[in-house]
Amino acid sequence: MTGLNIRIMQILFVLNKADILLQDVTRRLFNKTELNPIWLQKILNTPEGIDRLESFSSKFSRMQDTFTDKLLPLFLKLSGEIPATAIDNLHRLEQLQIINNADAWVDMRLLRNKLVHEYVENIEELFNHLLLAKKLSAELHNSFHKIKSKFPNSN
Repeated sequence: MTGLNIRIMQILFVLNKADILLQDVTRRLFNKTELNPIWLQKILNTPEGIDRLESFSSKFSRMQDTFTDKLLPLFLKLSGEIPATAIDNLHRLEQLQIINNADAWVDMRLLRNKLVHEYVENIEELFNHLLLAKKLSAELHNSFHKIKSKFPNSN
């Protein structure tokens, strides 16, 4: 096994743990069938709710950063390609049908600041950002497992 393979396996191990934690906090944060701004306001009125929101935001951001910034360039290099900018790498993964939409992944990268910084002033806006992050976390999960499946020894 080459150094590149070893590094990819290490990143896959980290991402696997991140994926499990993100899926868990997603279930705990979005544990109601009816999600709306009133639900979110109630969440933000408790220390536990604030912790869940911050945990979700942190895990979501960390997993997509690790996937995009660390795994993708190495995966492309191992595949015989020359890694480029993050957006170019995402477009290449879209061509390879590992991710569904590179532009949605760019939005995912921009979403972190909106989750962390804007929620205090506009509950409606935060709610919409959270729903988008929930949807994109499922995309992140699925894309991670598509890449992981290309490495049979990663389980």
